[in-house]
Amino acid sequence: MNITKYILAGTFMLSLYSCSNKLEYGPDPYAGGKEPVDVVFGEVAPSPSQAKPGAEVVFSIRGLLKYKDQLKFYINNMQAQVTNISDSTLTGIVPEDCSTGGVKIVVDGQIFAGPMLPIVGKLSIDPTFQSGIGANSPIYSILRTSANQVFIGGNFTDYNGNAASTKITGIARISNSGEFVRGMQFGQGVTGTITSMVEMNNKDILISGNITQYDTIKLVRNMTTISSTGALQVKSTPILNLTSDPAKSNLIVPIFNGGTLSPIVKTFYQNNKVTVVGQFGQYVNNYYTRSTYDNILMDIFPMGGVARMQADGALDDSYFVNKTTLPNKGFEGVNGIIADAVLQDDGKLILVGAFTRFNNTQNANNIVRLKSDGNFDADFQVGSGANGFVSNISYSKLTKKYLVTGSFTMFNGKPANGMVLLNEDGSSDANFQSLGFASGFPGYAVQLSNSLILVTGSFGKYNNIIREGLMIIDSKGNLVEDFNNTGRLVGTIHDSLEGTNNLGQKTITLVGRIQSFNGKNNLGNIVRLTLLD
Repeated sequence: MNITKYILAGTFMLSLYSCSNKLEYGPDPYAGGKEPVDVVFGEVAPSPSQAKPGAEVVFSIRGLLKYKDQLKFYINNMQAQVTNISDSTLTGIVPEDCSTGGVKIVVDGQIFAGPMLPIVGKLSIDPTFQSGIGANSPIYSILRTSANQVFIGGNFTDYNGNAASTKITGIARISNSGEFVRGMQFGQGVTGTITSMVEMNNKDILISGNITQYDTIKLVRNMTTISSTGALQVKSTPILNLTSDPAKSNLIVPIFNGGTLSPIVKTFYQNNKVTVVGQFGQYVNNYYTRSTYDNILMDIFPMGGVARMQADGALDDSYFVNKTTLPNKGFEGVNGIIADAVLQDDGKLILVGAFTRFNNTQNANNIVRLKSDGNFDADFQVGSGANGFVSNISYSKLTKKYLVTGSFTMFNGKPANGMVLLNEDGSSDANFQSLGFASGFPGYAVQLSNSLILVTGSFGKYNNIIREGLMIIDSKGNLVEDFNNTGRLVGTIHDSLEGTNNLGQKTITLVGRIQSFNGKNNLGNIVRLTLLD
């Protein structure tokens, strides 16, 4: 009974306290926030659906009229002039130097993304190239042979879904229209990665990279030769047989007997000799005379990142070899990384990358030329060289110029902004001037047969103009009108191949690690562009 009284009394006191102490709330956290803007792009395509710089385009968009005095309109992040706004449309003018990209409206700090607007120009993805979804991993090399066959090499295991019916490992043949070619004799293909391919005088194809096996043969030392049908070129060679089994007296081996212990970056074939460059420290070949069926011996010869061989793989010890030492050995080479190289018609070799010395005796800031015997070429007039990494070098027989690109800002003591054009003697072309990159650097670049220059890389702007990852410039370094209409390239280009399509249009096929280009995904690391005259 007393307990009940206490409970009632406590309840009564609590109710009195509650009545006399009202709850107080803090300030509204959303007070003063911006009112939502009711702006919506319609599903109707822009009119026209593609346009040139300077053209008027009408976009379907609702809710803009009341914000007409405070909005900003952009095409591919370039502010565009607005000429008319209605309840359901916006009319704007495509800015000069504009390239393909998305449109957007900014109202009071709020962004509204719209459709992609293709910009009309002379550069475009070739619709006749039937690569489909392409390769499922990077393509590092593309080669057209003298028989007009096209091969691609890399570390992919599929091309446009054909792996469901055909073994594909690192190498494939495609038609001139990009379609997968069946019936090749690649067998199990490549164990490893192909980074370079060249055709030899006998029409064999020399492949190189990081390769330990081709088809079922495991005696590959990062390079070997295959026929035009894709079959490994092999022979039977006698070996030492310490058993009673006569089957172990011979071994099926690659005809090409030479290579390296570490990966090869690039391979050249000239005057029936093979020149390789890379990050290797030794040349090797298989010593079959004293080898057994289960134990293959190797001859190893020190070589500092450069080696020259005969067409069968035997070392050419007249090149890049120091004959003043006993025993003889190859030169030390550069004290860093070789990223790319060019072999001149006279046998001189230019190396670029990230290094500062050659043979530990000569200054060589990220670029150096070797004489035809492999010695340092002091006549190459690059002076102090590049003050940063050089990623790529290409040579044009048409212009007789070298195009050098990378992350450097100075070349031979003068501003270079990541790109320089060199004369054959190594001096800088005074008529060429890089106008500067933003948000990245140029990577792969090539001089085209029409004297234009294609440049790719990680950059977002060139000369403060939006050019995302790909651009076309002239021999003076200026953007070429009508050739810079394409949109963003996401990826890294490693090689290219010029040609013509079945319409007679000039083309260039790009391969590498390509995620997207010009608003298109699933390109499969290969894309062909047309360049209209």
